[in-house]
Amino acid sequence: MTALESMDLRKSAIGNGYYRLLENWLVPLLDRWNLDPNHLTSAGVGLAALVPPGFYLHPVAGFVLMGLSGVADSLDGVMAKKRGRSSPEGAFLDSSLDRISDFFYLVGFWILFRQEGHLWLATALVFAALLITLMISYVKARAEALGASCKVGVMERGWRTVYLLFWALVLCVVPSQRAVILWSGLLVYLLLTGHTAVHRVRHIRSQLRG
Repeated sequence: MTALESMDLRKSAIGNGYYRLLENWLVPLLDRWNLDPNHLTSAGVGLAALVPPGFYLHPVAGFVLMGLSGVADSLDGVMAKKRGRSSPEGAFLDSSLDRISDFFYLVGFWILFRQEGHLWLATALVFAALLITLMISYVKARAEALGASCKVGVMERGWRTVYLLFWALVLCVVPSQRAVILWSGLLVYLLLTGHTAVHRVRHIRSQLRG
């Protein structure tokens, strides 16, 4: 594994174990139901759209819905490859809908901030998080369109989802420290995603200049 690929969740020990679990347990079940990969893609986005109202009801509901959305998003690619239906069109659709899911995940956390103080500050920071998240994905897509490689950065999409799930889980487990966990979780997310965006821009510029 090269240094550029070291942050790819799919190639990590966690990712390998996760995808083996999907392939060994869930894929055979979905095969029996004859579900289409596009159905799973739609289900992932639909579940993501329920994350904000889920968090409004209770952090546990938001966490569960986000987890189910992430699993559905993972399964669509696995199913497409298993059935030999991977295509540029499918990859384009999946990547585009991922941005919608990213939006709903972060809006879900904003819902929790509404019940705390300093909503204006939380809103500004969540908007900044959304902007940086979109920039991370856009920079990679634009770089690859120009023929550059962009496999760098701590917070590629898989790790972002893992981080958000962990953040939500801590909120569920330690509700007494809700305000501290919310603010610290958001600030760490901003630092990690901001670093990733800057890292990618610098990396790509050095390639294009060369």
